[in-house]
Amino acid sequence: MSPQPISASGLSGLPKDTFVGGSLKAFREDPLVFMNELHRRHGDYARFRLGPQKFYALFDPEMLKEAMVTKADAFSKAGAFDEIKRLTGEGLVMSNGELHDRQRRILQPKFTRKHIRRYGEQMAESTQRLTGDWVHGQQRSLTHDLFAITFDIIARTMFSYDSSEQLDRIEKAFDSINRIAVEKMRTLVRVPLFIPTGQNREYLSALQSLDEVVFGIIAKRRESADSDRGDLLSVLMDAVDETDQSGMSDRQLRDELMTMFLAGHETTAHTLAWAFDFVMRYPDVENRLVEEWERVLGGTPPGAEHFNELSYTQNVLWETLRLRPSGYLTGRTAIKDTELGGLPIKRGEALMISPYPLHMSSRYFDDPEAFRPERFENDDVKTLPMMAYFPFGAGPRSCIGNHFAMLEMVIIFASIGQKFRLRHIPGHPPVTYEALMTLTPKGGIRVTVERR
Repeated sequence: MSPQPISASGLSGLPKDTFVGGSLKAFREDPLVFMNELHRRHGDYARFRLGPQKFYALFDPEMLKEAMVTKADAFSKAGAFDEIKRLTGEGLVMSNGELHDRQRRILQPKFTRKHIRRYGEQMAESTQRLTGDWVHGQQRSLTHDLFAITFDIIARTMFSYDSSEQLDRIEKAFDSINRIAVEKMRTLVRVPLFIPTGQNREYLSALQSLDEVVFGIIAKRRESADSDRGDLLSVLMDAVDETDQSGMSDRQLRDELMTMFLAGHETTAHTLAWAFDFVMRYPDVENRLVEEWERVLGGTPPGAEHFNELSYTQNVLWETLRLRPSGYLTGRTAIKDTELGGLPIKRGEALMISPYPLHMSSRYFDDPEAFRPERFENDDVKTLPMMAYFPFGAGPRSCIGNHFAMLEMVIIFASIGQKFRLRHIPGHPPVTYEALMTLTPKGGIRVTVERR
């Protein structure tokens, strides 16, 4: 198999390549369409260039399995995504090598389904409290409300924190970092942070605000006689590497907390927003959900004990993650020469990986553009190749918080849905995505609230 470099010039509806930028313009315009078109036209893999950096895009499940699972030790997290490190530092998502393996050993036992169930009550309480002032007939920004709920949940489950002033400070800083980091990742030439542009000053100020708040919380917890509060910070502070009984430094705690904050706040809120958007457009799906909520919950708030019984609710979320995968793009860099499905990959060469082209492939999903939660009944997805559906990644870099995320989404989704019927406000335009750090509903989603 010999690699054939391609350009975006022949890809339907995408801007043509340029001599300097390569396919950068097409990629920036819509990375999902770009990756989908590469898959449609070139099959199992393609090679392309973004500025000076060349990439292989992989679309074959077996090649992806090798890259992310069986030969994962041949790759590190791709340098093209290092901008996220300014936020997450050497947290589990972005660390490499021995440090990544150590952090995974420390954290993995604390994120099993059994351990995560303890947070179900807080998830339900936050949702009930923050929807308590919703009024029948009221128009609301659904995306804003879901952000507020997931933000409250992650802050309280992570820190047992209830300072609205500090939470507002964290939220504002996250908004700035998200926007600017994506702009920097998609820019051909990045302006170094030591140059005091307006954007760089805002970026550094936001990072400093986060550090001040998080390091302050860690310091107070270490000084406190009552350091074990049952939250995630307590869990992380008590966790040790069984090979040498060492714990985490303040910097490591900070990096893991920021990683969890990013993964547990924004991605969850956006997935829920997309799920409600789909349900509002598919009445049959909504009817099945309401029937399940009435049968399983009987008007009581959902909790961890209801999770397994809310199977159709889970399927709606799994189907949402198929069509709108929050982790829509990641990358790897080869740290040694290897092969993927017979394709030689040399040390230093980069991979770009997206679940979206496989999630949208008719080879694996019948009528892939349709929203059909029934696909996930009877464990049918388990009959697919391992990497035909991977919304939470795979292998040693799979999302360690997937159980937390699914429990949180099921509880929020059922809590809101059993009490309220949501409808797009009159004249609401079709909701399209914007590819930032996650797939964001562009312009947000505004709804009219109706009590059931």
